[in-house]
Amino acid sequence: ERSFPCRVHHLKRPIPTKHWAFTPVMTMVAGIVPFGCLFIEMYFILSAVWSHNKIYYVYGFMFAILVLLCLVIICVSITCTYILLNAEDYRWQWQSYISCAATALYVFLYTIHYFYNSTQMSGFLQTVYYFGTSFNFCIGLALFCGSLGFIGASKFVFLIYSNIKAE
Repeated sequence: ERSFPCRVHHLKRPIPTKHWAFTPVMTMVAGIVPFGCLFIEMYFILSAVWSHNKIYYVYGFMFAILVLLCLVIICVSITCTYILLNAEDYRWQWQSYISCAATALYVFLYTIHYFYNSTQMSGFLQTVYYFGTSFNFCIGLALFCGSLGFIGASKFVFLIYSNIKAE
């Protein structure tokens, strides 16, 4: 059985109507922020993977970027959840996941840009292999970022609702 940090009413409250673009715009803006700390490092990783003469050897810096990415994802998820809760929308779970997983969309768009501007791949099989590998990487990144964002947001929601003094 699930335990809630405060008393929950059995009737759901009506959610006030929002502008139709509120959720998609918040999701896209939330995806840009973690991508901002990733995109420079993505160039070096893609160069090491897809160029035949470059070797990636800055693993300590990549670990620092990973830690920074995790912190940024958790902060973005908490911010999006806080905005939703202030708008009296209690359906924060999927929004916290999707807003952080949107980072993978920007990474995939960057891999498309990298393909056309930095590689000399021209054959059909090379293109399919490149985009297949990039797509699989972005799926894994979306799962990682979305899960981390959901865990951070659920810890935040549990913390703020456990401090409510209701009598």
